[in-house]
Amino acid sequence: MWWVVALLVSCPLLAQQGTVVGVVRDTAGIPLSGVSIRVEPLGVGTVSRPGGEFRLELPAGSYRLEARLLGYEPGRVTVRVEAGKTQRVALRLRQRVISLQEVRVLGRQPVQLPEDTRPSLIAVEPRQVKYRAGAVEDVLRTLQALSGVLAVSDFSSQLVIRGSTPDQNLILIDGFEVFNPYRLYGLVSMYNPETVADIQLLTGGFPAQYGDRLSAVLDVTNRSGDRERPLRAHVAASIVNANTVLEGRLPFWEGSWLVSSRRTYYDLIAGPIVRALKLVEGDVALPNFGDLQLKLTLSPHRQHTVSFLTIANRDNTELTAGPERPRPDSISLFDESYNVLVGATWLWQPRPGVSARLLLSAYSNHGTSSFGGEGGSELVLGREDPTLEEFRRLRDSLQRRGLEVPQLFRVEGAGGFAFRRYGALWEATWEASPRQTLQWGIGVDWIRNELRLRLEIDPRLKALQASNPNIPRLPESYTVSVEYPRVGVYVQDRIRLTSALTLLPGLRWDYFGFLRRGVVSPRFSLSYALWSTTTLRAAWGLYFQSPGYEKLLDRQLFLDFTHPRARGLKPEAASHVVLGIERRFSPEWLLRLEGYSKRFWNLIVQERLPGTVWVTSLTPGEDPRKPESWTPPVPVPGDSLTVIPVNGATGEAYGVELLLQKFFTPELPVYGWVSYSLAWAYRQQNGIRYPFSYDRRHVVNLVLGWRISSRLELNVTWTYGTGFPWTEPLGIKPRIVVEQDSSGNPRARIDTDWRGVSFVVDRGGLENLNRGRLPDYHRLDLRVTTYTTWFGKQWSLYLDVVNLYNRANILAITYRVNPETLAIEPNPIRMLPILPTFGVTVQL
Repeated sequence: MWWVVALLVSCPLLAQQGTVVGVVRDTAGIPLSGVSIRVEPLGVGTVSRPGGEFRLELPAGSYRLEARLLGYEPGRVTVRVEAGKTQRVALRLRQRVISLQEVRVLGRQPVQLPEDTRPSLIAVEPRQVKYRAGAVEDVLRTLQALSGVLAVSDFSSQLVIRGSTPDQNLILIDGFEVFNPYRLYGLVSMYNPETVADIQLLTGGFPAQYGDRLSAVLDVTNRSGDRERPLRAHVAASIVNANTVLEGRLPFWEGSWLVSSRRTYYDLIAGPIVRALKLVEGDVALPNFGDLQLKLTLSPHRQHTVSFLTIANRDNTELTAGPERPRPDSISLFDESYNVLVGATWLWQPRPGVSARLLLSAYSNHGTSSFGGEGGSELVLGREDPTLEEFRRLRDSLQRRGLEVPQLFRVEGAGGFAFRRYGALWEATWEASPRQTLQWGIGVDWIRNELRLRLEIDPRLKALQASNPNIPRLPESYTVSVEYPRVGVYVQDRIRLTSALTLLPGLRWDYFGFLRRGVVSPRFSLSYALWSTTTLRAAWGLYFQSPGYEKLLDRQLFLDFTHPRARGLKPEAASHVVLGIERRFSPEWLLRLEGYSKRFWNLIVQERLPGTVWVTSLTPGEDPRKPESWTPPVPVPGDSLTVIPVNGATGEAYGVELLLQKFFTPELPVYGWVSYSLAWAYRQQNGIRYPFSYDRRHVVNLVLGWRISSRLELNVTWTYGTGFPWTEPLGIKPRIVVEQDSSGNPRARIDTDWRGVSFVVDRGGLENLNRGRLPDYHRLDLRVTTYTTWFGKQWSLYLDVVNLYNRANILAITYRVNPETLAIEPNPIRMLPILPTFGVTVQL
């Protein structure tokens, strides 16, 4: 019935309107996407698409179109619209140098077209990345303050989106997929804030163009170099890193080049300090990274644009605990990893309304590591944060008394990995008519994964692991090398039934060579312009994701895909239903309300197999510290966790998100957004339903910027979220060690030390998983930026304070048993304290 109403309402409007179709290019003839097109005096607008094209439906009359894009001078053209007719226009924008005072204006974000059917689309202006308080100038951390997006912790830039895990997000840069977008082990991301041109995050209901992920798509585009000058430089430095950008024009084919380099150097500062304190010995390299990015853009012909992208980075850590360290625990660690991406893109636009592009890429994420050390001092001494001197005194005292001297648990290991992808993607777009646009594509990837692992675990630690069915046994030696194809084909058809109603049906077929299975994913979305400033959007779709060793990095989980039972795995699956409404009250105010529902099935988890659990009982009235007070351990049936992957879980996530956004205007120079999310997320295994690890019921984000004057700017970010689920202890129980007798049969005993029975915390099984909650999270970040001119150059200086009021947010809670009272003592692990940083940027 509502379809009929929509048609009746829209048809009279259609008869009174005309169409303006245009294209925006720079002076070299290269199409420009993301250009804001504003219609005066109506005050409405749109943005140009990837081919520089745009379309407007306007009432009959005469209008002036104004095109604006950061880094270009505004372009203007006058057009006369006639009812029922199409008028074509062309705009040319000239590139210009941007002052540091200008780039901080964050308000003119792209306006999503009413005929853009994609719900859950968040477009972030690149300069918000640089100036948002507490984001450390990082793309992923900036996105963590948006609706539907959660941070794993203060120490990670991973994205948790609408009840999904980070590995279920598709991460792209210039259209190329990357497996590992993180630097410094997740602390920051690969994206350089000085070179990013466009950031789009689809948090749900994304179209058939994207595949092999269940949750979301992050599509980031790097900008091309400056075509107006032969050389331009930009240098930024803070107390933790330096960032240099060089760019300019090429003398042929209207080309440009851009080179950027980043390097952290706090390891160079902190390294000598920790050596002086004798916390480490020998050569030391605290966690550090360096990266290099190169982009070339060429336009050999008006119809052809070619670009080349190269990204290479190295993460490194190397340290050994010194003999004068404060704690008895020790560690020796060497870790080195690389990310290398080489890609080429050819864009062909033979005529208006027709375009095609070819993407070729090679990507590698590889590294090696070795580690060793001793730990468990808190278990041995029975107190929090024991010192090395305390441990030495205890050892000497027990030796004098002729008692067994406790030893720390020792672990050593080494490993390496190489995740490689070689890919080709062909996409084409054809505007069959003013109201129908077809898009199709085919992508082929060849994926090669190599993994090797060697572990040497203390026999006592092995025995403890064997006695705990919730700890899977890791293989002591593991080597695998697999390679397989991955193919994706899609087609989608954008149909404007009326001036108000647009449909986007799509169909995708994927072949996952790892599973030797093909899947079909139907997708559908629509948009309906209730009024010129109000748009309703809805989407439904099926989504599939293949397993792979390259995806385990985000999950921090080991699975043995070589096990025979893994051959029957199915791809993980999800369905999305999204409904939202968006209203733009004026050019500076935007309100969006959106609801979603997601269902998951065939989720891959570690298999639980029937096994044996050893239990013992306390004799009534006896002292629990004495071994003889307990009955001999006996085996009972129980579940044991393994590393075998199975499709053993389902899930659901649903919620409502509200966003109010204020864009910058000279009349009211305050900008930013406030968002609220109400969400639920659950998983189900073995018939037991439990909260998802990142189920956060309420989230509030307040992100504000205030241009106080031409020389001063203030940015504030405040985040509040209810606590993540947590598994609380049920009680304590004797630590049971399982060993083998001379015949190879298991033999269990109660573990003891010089104090008597050793106890462990009992956290139960699935029935107790995530039944508790961590304390609520909230944090206030502040950034103050000042702008000035020195020596004829433009400078900006900033002070950024993370966690301004020093909130003790809790990452996790560890528990130990007090050997004197047998009480369970919690030990909260805190996240970032108050952390001030400062930096400077100069434009040469």
